[in-house]
Amino acid sequence: MKNRLESLLELYKKDSTDSFLNYGIALEYMSAGDYEKAEHFLKKLLEGDPAYVPAYMQYAQLREKQNRIEEAKQIYNKGIKAAQNSNDQKSANEMQEFLDELE
Repeated sequence: MKNRLESLLELYKKDSTDSFLNYGIALEYMSAGDYEKAEHFLKKLLEGDPAYVPAYMQYAQLREKQNRIEEAKQIYNKGIKAAQNSNDQKSANEMQEFLDELE
């Protein structure tokens, strides 16, 4: 039986532009501690779909885990703007709280 990551990667081969698939793969790699691969999929996702708000939070948290705090702050700020542009005030507020903790 395939694990979740293997299943997602199989679907990815059929449609590498699917934002949800890229996000799911990134989360699986983050859970496995493979931050390099997680970053690859988060960057690819945000380049192709800059309005995909949850990716900003995950990417910023990834940077925090890598102790790259200034980059995390920049990503949170971009995510807050994307959330506001999407009228997603809940996500904007949540990212603002994380950002405030880093200040």
